[in-house]
Formats: sequence, structure tokens, C-alpha cells
Amino acid sequence: MSLAEAPSPSPSSSSGSDDFAALLDAELELASGADSAFPGDPSSASLTTDDEGEEEDSEEEVEVEVPEQNGAKRRRVEEQRQDQGISIRPDKIATGPSKNVEVKLCPHPGYFGGLCFRCGKPQDEEDVSGVAFGYIHKGLRLGTSEIDRLRGADLKNLLRERKLVLILDLDHTLINSTKLQDISSAENELGIRTAALKDDPDRSIFTLDSMQMLTKLRPFVRKFLKEASNMFEMYIYTMGDKAYAIEIAKLLDPTNVYFPSKVISNSDCTQRHQKGLDVILGAESVAVILDDTEYVWQNHKENLILMERYHYFASSCRQFGFGVRSLSESMQDEREIDGALATVLDVLKRIHAIFFDTAAETDLSLQDVRQVIKTVRKEVLKGCKLVFSRVFPNNAHPQEQMMWKMAEHLGAVCSTDVDSTVTHVVAVDLGTEKARWAVGNKKFLVHPRWIEAANFRWHRQPEEDFPVLPPKEKSRDKVNAVTGQKETSKDKEENAVAGEKETSNDRKENDVAGQNETSNDQDGNDVDGQKKDDTKENAVATTATGPADL
Repeated sequence: MSLAEAPSPSPSSSSGSDDFAALLDAELELASGADSAFPGDPSSASLTTDDEGEEEDSEEEVEVEVPEQNGAKRRRVEEQRQDQGISIRPDKIATGPSKNVEVKLCPHPGYFGGLCFRCGKPQDEEDVSGVAFGYIHKGLRLGTSEIDRLRGADLKNLLRERKLVLILDLDHTLINSTKLQDISSAENELGIRTAALKDDPDRSIFTLDSMQMLTKLRPFVRKFLKEASNMFEMYIYTMGDKAYAIEIAKLLDPTNVYFPSKVISNSDCTQRHQKGLDVILGAESVAVILDDTEYVWQNHKENLILMERYHYFASSCRQFGFGVRSLSESMQDEREIDGALATVLDVLKRIHAIFFDTAAETDLSLQDVRQVIKTVRKEVLKGCKLVFSRVFPNNAHPQEQMMWKMAEHLGAVCSTDVDSTVTHVVAVDLGTEKARWAVGNKKFLVHPRWIEAANFRWHRQPEEDFPVLPPKEKSRDKVNAVTGQKETSKDKEENAVAGEKETSNDRKENDVAGQNETSNDQDGNDVDGQKKDDTKENAVATTATGPADL
């Protein structure tokens, strides 16, 4: 939300301000300059009651009425003096000695630089309620009621403009970064640092000299931001440091049109290792999140669209335990036309259209984007009935497993027993009884990655692209998964040869990731019911946990 478009915190006006920082400065100026209106200001007569004709000994409570501008300043000073224990002389505000004056106390809706931006009262040490919004203006803290008011005003503005809120993660979602010291020898030999220094307006790799880092923009990111900005008010939200977040924002938004005062970093979080919508001045009912890590959004999973992780640099692959050649080392990249960002942009367009096109049937302010996301997701595997074979540990409850839940969220029906209504058997080995049943009854037999791919692509994927390996071929993968055996030199040389024919498992991952990776990406798959290691699951990037952003 743009605070510049939000109504003024002043109770005397509901109009917006062109600049929220200027608005706060004006509030403080009014409060600090209010002494000039006391007591010699001619307008102070408005504080004097006109009751001379009434009996002298009658007691009466009089509410101070103040004009919109100068009176507001006097009222703030009165409140401040009351808060500070300074009494107001009755002869200055009432004609009768027995007149009691009731002055409304300031609710302190927020603080700016340690002072209430309505009355100017310093913030007490114990008064730490509310949420800090330092990314909007250093020293800004808003109370709950003020946050609710601003969100309500923002919601009206957004719906009038047919926009929703989009929160964007940085690392592995929009970009991939590496420290210069972590660049591999292969990357150095290919001149990756030289490429980052080229004076090319269309280049996608940059050097952050002050941080000794390289950053690679994900393919399609510029077109993505341009089109998404027509449908969403966008925020950056990263677990990275503020300085890093600002530098990346400059690369993504050099003219500052997408993220003005909307770059949130780890110092803005209200919970350690967690991201939250409490620091977003936008209603949760219109907020969509794009992030590669589900774990950091524990309280907002219904708003989240999980992104396929972008691993461009070798250090990124190593960080997640992949003993494979990185995209940079292979001199490859995701395809723009059907890569992760192009895919999710189509999903966002569908969500946006459904949200606003159903407005004729219901009050738009009652719409909830979380329900729209759920509806769109359930269409992906609608009509499919799945049975899992040796995908989960033997002693586990299938209904509690991630893959089972993922399939159900995509609209599939999951079962533990085969029958004529089953459409798919999900397995990692052709030798199981259920796998043989699927073949004999002409049912789809697919690898678990078929579900993962559908989860990222938001479309049912071709089953033939995700076959289950025969037992003999699979046995080698089992050994590698258990021992963590590294690729042999021969494997590496063969994989480096351009045009090498991909293995079946490579095709599965390439369909999801839009990138050519070697068959060793399959190491760490579920083997005879053993649960996948989180980092290995992310070969196509399905993980519930992950390290913090760079």
C-alpha cells in the first residue's frame, strides 16, 4: 500500500496526503508550534463558553470544541499538557469558577521519531505496542487501530483500481546471488565475472561491488514485474539484510516505480526467522505471496504460491546439496517462454480475473483471494484418484505425508487401496504389487515428481514425462541415494557434451525447471518408503524448509 495515498491520521480530515513523510512532519510541526496559539491567540476565544446567563453555582461539563485547524493545534497542546501534569487555568477556558472542562485525550495512533505524530507526546519506554514500519520511514511505529484504519482505506483504493497486493521474495524466486569468493573454477574459466561487467542494458548478471557479490536476474523477471504491476501493488520481502535488499531493488526497479517505500528486509520482521503480513499495510484478504520457502510463512500458507527455486550459480547448488553442474557452469538458463516466472504470471492473471469477475455476484470487499487461490489450485488434478506405492515410510500415516497433502490441495482424491476408480499409481519402483497392478490394468504409473511438477506448473503434466524406472536401473539410484556417491569423472565429461541425450529422469526435471540437469539430480529420492531429504526434494524445488535468504 502506498501511505501517500492513505487518509491523514488527523481526526479532522479524511483526505489523503501526497507524501506520508511530509504528512508526519506537518503533524509534528502543528504540535510543536501550538504554543503560539496559547493563550494570546484570538482564536482561543472558541475555548470560552458563552454561559454567563446561567446560575453561578451550577456545575456543568463542557466539551471543548475546536475548529479544524488552529483549534486542533490547541487541543493537542491541551492534551499534551494534561499528559505531562500541567493544569489548564480555568479562567483561560471558562468564565465561571465552577466550570469543569473535559478534554479528550489523544489515543496516540502512532509515533514518529519517538513522538506521537498527533499530539507530539514523547513515547514512554514501556509503551512499545504496535508495529514498526521502518522500511516506510525510519522511526515510524503505528498502533493496531491506525494500522487497521490504513489497511481499510488502502483496500478501498485497491479495489477501486482493480488491484490486489503481491509480496515477492528475492533469492531463488526473482534472482540468485553468490559471493565472489564462492565462484567455482569452472565459472571463472567461463568468464562469468567479465560478463557481469559488460555495459549492456539488457544484461541479466550484475556485480555488487560494495558487497563483493554477483547477482543473476531470473529470466523473464522484467516482463513479469511490468505485467504484474498492472494487477498488483507490489512489495519486496526478503530475509536478506536491508542494504542487500535495497541494492537488488535498484536492479529490479531502477526507476523506483514498482517498489517505492515497499522493500522489507529481515530487520523489519516481527518474529525471528519468520515473515509475516503484519508489516504489510495491505489487507490479508487481498495479499498473494510468491516465495520459494514455505517454512517462513507459517501463519500465511493460504496466501502463498510456492515458487520453484532458481539455482543459477554453483554455490547455490552446493548450498542445497546438489552435486551437479550449475546452470552457469553449463552455460544454460531457464527458458523465458515457459520458465517459472512466465508460468506463475499466468496463474496470477487467473487469480486476478476470478477475484474481480465474480464481483457482480458478491460484494467485492467481501472477496478473499485465499479462497480464489484454493479454488484455482484444486482444478489442477481434479478428476484424478491416486494410490501411493512405497513412497512413504512403512510406519507413517499416509494422510500426514507432504506428498499426500500436496495432491489433495491440487484437487486429487488419494486412497490407500486400488480399485477400478483409481486413475494413477504413484511409485518409485516398478517391482511393487500396486505398480504391477497399474500396468496390468492400463492405469497411469507415475513418479512422485509428477505431483511436484503439477504443483509448480499449476497444470496437470503429461504422465509419459514422469515414468517409473525398472528395478535394475533403479537399484543404482538406491545405492547413490544411500551412500551419497559423487558423479564420476566420466559422468561429468559425458554430461558436459552438448546435445547429449537426456535420461528419462532428466526429462522429468527439465519439464518442471526448464533447465538441463544431469541424472544425479535424482539422488536422494524416496527409496522404499524412506522420506526425502528436504534439500534433495528441491531438485525440482519442493521443500517445506530452507535456509534464510542471502
